[in-house]
Amino acid sequence: MKNYIVYNLQGKILRTGICPDDMFDIQAQEGEYIIEGTANDRLQKIVNGKVVDKLLEEISPKPQPDPKETLIRQKMNEILRRMAIKELETQGKL
Repeated sequence: MKNYIVYNLQGKILRTGICPDDMFDIQAQEGEYIIEGTANDRLQKIVNGKVVDKLLEEISPKPQPDPKETLIRQKMNEILRRMAIKELETQGKL
């Protein structure tokens, strides 16, 4: 098995993964390049066939979760927790 990094001519990492050795070369499509290794596409790029860290100004900020979505998820977890407790109590497991 090989770890791979697929990138474009500008050095942008398009995808990473792991594949059997004999499938390594087919991971890159037309106009893409591949090297063996691991990388973080948000924090790194490829320069001259090597993984390098991006400059601070090249790193896009992590997307912030929507506050409404966070509230919805919290409420869903609260409801599911209450339902699970009630069912476990009914089954005599709590």
